[in-house]
Amino acid sequence: MSEINRSELKAVETEINAEKERIKNLEKKKNQPGGLSTDDQIELNWCEDTLADLKKKEKYWADLIRIQTKDDFEPESKPFKEADAGWTRSVTGIDTDYHEWAPPLDGDIRPSETFKSQFEDTASFIHMKNEAGRRFFLNLFLLDIVKRAEFGGLLKIFTEIPMEVTQSIGDGTKKRRLGGIIDYAVGLNVKELDMFDKAPPKELHLIAIEAKVEWGTDDFWQCVAETATLFKARKDAGKAKCRVWGMLSNAKLWQFIFINEDGILHQTGELSLNLHVYREVEIAKVYGFLYYIVKSCFDTCSPNPQSIRLS
Repeated sequence: MSEINRSELKAVETEINAEKERIKNLEKKKNQPGGLSTDDQIELNWCEDTLADLKKKEKYWADLIRIQTKDDFEPESKPFKEADAGWTRSVTGIDTDYHEWAPPLDGDIRPSETFKSQFEDTASFIHMKNEAGRRFFLNLFLLDIVKRAEFGGLLKIFTEIPMEVTQSIGDGTKKRRLGGIIDYAVGLNVKELDMFDKAPPKELHLIAIEAKVEWGTDDFWQCVAETATLFKARKDAGKAKCRVWGMLSNAKLWQFIFINEDGILHQTGELSLNLHVYREVEIAKVYGFLYYIVKSCFDTCSPNPQSIRLS
């Protein structure tokens, strides 16, 4: 059984206990003279929503651990973090051999007028020691691109999306599973989807994005596993276009991947950013790559993304 899964479950349980304590204290205050202030009530609502989300995560990791304990010799399931090239290939069917990817970038694409000041503010006021800090830069790039006029509000950024696919192996009596939580996914902004609603079905996501602090081979294969899961989800759903994209970044380093219609994995080299100084050449290159995959995602949704409905 994976010790990593146990650690994930323990971490979620710790967060749940902390949220319960916050709610308990606010409920006590609510029953006291004067009750809750407006800010307190907002905090209580936020804590209750957070607790509900954490309980979903707790169930996910608990279920995953139960699945893995069924067969200690031949694990039935692996989370994205533990999936190597072989496991990902066996579940999703993609070709994981090395293929260099150099997409045709539009040299005229530049960030919005406010991007530079937001980049410099992020560098000045956000501590970058952990993943949460690094995500501020990812958020900046993603939002600046997704909200561009040419995409007409038809794309949306989804965060921490649970995703899983399965595949029969051997004589079909056993199945292998690949799953976990994707840090970010870019997909269709389904017309009737409210900002607080559940995410649309997994086959409508087209870009998997994994945020990190450290950077290693295992992190690359985690991103590949997440992207390949999107590919298989679309394949299983009978989508006419199954190609998907992925991005791995710790804000200083960026790498992009592409899985084409034939399930062949392609990857770029690593791009680097100096987070201390706004260097237009570096920014333009990273921005250009990310714009390319977002536009490709948009083109895959065309000609009529608005016609998609939640099931």
